[in-house]
Amino acid sequence: MNESEHYLMSNFLQRAFPERLVALFITLIIEIPVLFMITGGSDRLCKLIGRHRYQLLMAFLPLASAISGNCGLQGSSLTTRAISHSHVTKKTYMKWLRTEVEAAFCLGFVMGVAIGFGAYIASDFDVAFGVTIGIGQFVSILTAGFTGTVAPLLFSFIFHRDSGKWSGPLETAIQDIMGSFAMIILSYYLIVWLGPREVESWDTCGADGQ
Repeated sequence: MNESEHYLMSNFLQRAFPERLVALFITLIIEIPVLFMITGGSDRLCKLIGRHRYQLLMAFLPLASAISGNCGLQGSSLTTRAISHSHVTKKTYMKWLRTEVEAAFCLGFVMGVAIGFGAYIASDFDVAFGVTIGIGQFVSILTAGFTGTVAPLLFSFIFHRDSGKWSGPLETAIQDIMGSFAMIILSYYLIVWLGPREVESWDTCGADGQ
C-alpha cells in the first residue's frame, strides 16, 4: 500500500496526526521571524515615511502576500501535477525549476509594476514609495515562485516524502518571511536611498504625532 492509499484508508484523527500537525507547528516556528520583523522594524519605518504612508504600506503587505502566495500555489500545483504524470523526473527537474523561476520573474515584474503604480497613486504620487512597494512585490513573487516549485521537487525526489503534507512550511513560511523582509526591512533602506518625502508635523509617528 502506497502513501496515497494509506491516507485514503485513514480516519480523521489519523489524517490530522501526526504529520499534518507537525507541519503546522514547523510553519509556526519558521514564521516567528516575521513577528520580529514587523514589531522591530516598524517604528523606524513609520518615522521615516509618516503615519499615512506607513498605514498604506501595511495595507499593501497582505495584498502582496496574497498575490505572491497565489504564484507559489500555482508553481506548487503545476509541479505536483507534472511529477504525478512523470513530466518531471530526477533527470529533468533542474530544467523544470529554471523554467518556472523564469516564469515567476516575468510575473513578478508585471505585478511589481502594477502594484508599484497603484502605490504611487495611493501615496499622492510618491515615487520612492511606489518603487519600493513594486520592488517588494517583485521579490515576494520571485521567492514564492521558487519555493512553490522547489518544495514538491525536494520532498518527492530528495526526501521521498508526501509533498502534499510537507511542502506547506517551506512554501508559505519562506514566502511570508521574504515578503515581510521586502516590505519592512528592504523598504526602509530603499526609501532612504531613493530619498523619503518630507513628513508633515501632523503625520509624524510616535506619541507626539498620535
